[in-house]
Amino acid sequence: MGDKGGTIWKGGLSVVISLLVLHTSPVWADIYVKQLPDGTRCYTNFPTGNDWDLYIKEPTYKPRTDYRGSDFDGLIRQIALSEGVDPQLIRGIVQVESQFNPGARSSKGAMGLMQLMPETATLMGIRDPWDPQENITAGTRYFSSLMRRYGGDIAKALAAYNAGPGAVDSYNGIPPYQETREYVKNVLAIFNGGSNRR
Repeated sequence: MGDKGGTIWKGGLSVVISLLVLHTSPVWADIYVKQLPDGTRCYTNFPTGNDWDLYIKEPTYKPRTDYRGSDFDGLIRQIALSEGVDPQLIRGIVQVESQFNPGARSSKGAMGLMQLMPETATLMGIRDPWDPQENITAGTRYFSSLMRRYGGDIAKALAAYNAGPGAVDSYNGIPPYQETREYVKNVLAIFNGGSNRR
């Protein structure tokens, strides 16, 4: 029975749980309960009148922003080793690119943990660049191809990951861009000094 847009359910707790579980996405609201004179319990998310008691409090949703490297260590290690790249190197790229935030997006449109540009994501054949596994797989595979292109020269491969292979080829090395030079220096510092290397 509808009442000013709210919904009232008569019956036990199982009805409430069933309705919440049947939703394909989490839709929450405070749930109130009232016992009628005949002993029947009514549940609603829109109480009107008196004698309603809070039964379930809506959880407060707060987007997570406190990601840590340990959240993705296992995934990074598995993917990096499968692509023939040192996991600590990929970990350094992820840390510098996104600070381990899978929802990171740059002003230039780079996406996710490894800050994939849309063209790179398409080139690597992934469907969802926001999915951590797909993102790390595509980014690692792309970086691995850069390592092959530059004969295993990590600094050149990192510079190409940041500024593009065209810039590295034009300067026959790390291009004189402050952002790129800082990028290479920061990733190498993590790679060379990382305590998580195994």
